Amino acid sequence: MIKGLKGDSPVLKFFADITDIPRCSKNEEQISNYLKQWALDRKLEVIQDHVNNIIIKKPASKGYEEEPITILQGHMDMVCGAIKGYEHNFCSDPIEAVVEGDRIIAKNTTLGADDGIAIAMMLALLDGDYPHPALECLITVDEETNMTGAHELEGEHLQGRRLINIDSEEEGIITVGCAGGLINNVVFQKEFKETEKATFLKVELGGLRGGHSGSDIQEARGNAIILLARILKMAYEHHDFDIADFHGGSRPNVIPQDAEAVIALESEEIDGVVKALNEAADIIKSEYIATDPNAHLTITEAPSQKVLTRKVSDGILNYLVTTPNGVNTFSKKIEGLVESSTNIGAAISSDDTFAFSSQIRSDVETKILEIAMKNRTAAEVNGGVFEKLSAYKPWEYAEESPLREKAVKIWKDLTGDEPTVEMIHAGLECGILQDSIAKMDMISIGPDMDGVHAPGENLSIQSTEKIFNYLLKLLELKG
Repeated sequence: MIKGLKGDSPVLKFFADITDIPRCSKNEEQISNYLKQWALDRKLEVIQDHVNNIIIKKPASKGYEEEPITILQGHMDMVCGAIKGYEHNFCSDPIEAVVEGDRIIAKNTTLGADDGIAIAMMLALLDGDYPHPALECLITVDEETNMTGAHELEGEHLQGRRLINIDSEEEGIITVGCAGGLINNVVFQKEFKETEKATFLKVELGGLRGGHSGSDIQEARGNAIILLARILKMAYEHHDFDIADFHGGSRPNVIPQDAEAVIALESEEIDGVVKALNEAADIIKSEYIATDPNAHLTITEAPSQKVLTRKVSDGILNYLVTTPNGVNTFSKKIEGLVESSTNIGAAISSDDTFAFSSQIRSDVETKILEIAMKNRTAAEVNGGVFEKLSAYKPWEYAEESPLREKAVKIWKDLTGDEPTVEMIHAGLECGILQDSIAKMDMISIGPDMDGVHAPGENLSIQSTEKIFNYLLKLLELKG
């Protein structure tokens, strides 16, 4: 549901329809079924596979029968996140967005332009009468967590060997390679103790910008989980209090905007502990004033609850202040490109455990293994257990690429500007698809969008139209 949307753009109309359909990662059944029925209604060949990936095929236009089959690819799931305190049921409620100037903005939640805009462009193309080669539109599930759809794809369903991925987030950039990654949990078992401390305080760190752990990691934005652990650790060294709980963030591929802890202390210690926490927070805020000017610490009363043993409290804090987080190395081949990074994106507190979820990224596979070793070591020496959840391969740069050459020429003809051809630190499914299908000639494109993976995510209307027109020109040019 997009308020204030005007005009007759088929892409934006389809995108508005998509915002009404729940499609969080691992909850894609409704959108998958919608796409299947949409294709059947138009008498297009459609395949819905065992994990709900969708492939819609359309024959070549007249005069394009001899052109190479082209695969268009994106993912149907989205990162689902809302600002703290905002009630939104992502399993049933439509995304509420508004048009402000050139932007479609979801103010309280994520928008899902990543990668709903790929679906919208494919549907507009399939529904229209445009010149194009035979098309295979591949829309995968669960890209934002484990890339399950790409991993599980049965390659025999696709004959194309040219692929245009529509999952990039800046116009004028042709992506030709990306990082691989590994997602893991570090789990600590909870152990509780008796306490006579009668005062409980909730300590909340919020107001950080957050963002995408691939495309935004080089900006060195604050990580709320890591910074709250540091604040507690600084105060912990000079004051006696117990920790009862700790949690924050949402997903391993999202830089966390907020985190909170519950502590127990003697009533006569309140002033001293609160002062120490605020002094530590002031240090943090001064360090991150450029990237996170709205960071703030809030301390309020909390109900009494069980408290952790010092062993467990020390373990989780020591792990969080020592494990790798943020940029690890920069590329020695491409100036300014992050080579490897880690993001501790979620701290999940259950009845019995703490689980800290992180995503490691690198375009060098041995660097992924090195960071995983450091993460595992930091976990094990502090009483945690390292669990590998999933991994995906880098998409390596191809020395020869007719599709890349074609894309560069058309962008220059269309705009008069030379496009930027680059590798990115974020993860795309292209590397996995080369294993699932076959070695292919691939590029990735997309319109301007900001705040991806965070509440306030927004999409440029003008850029969306520009990239759709670019896609049409790519398909129209023979050869």
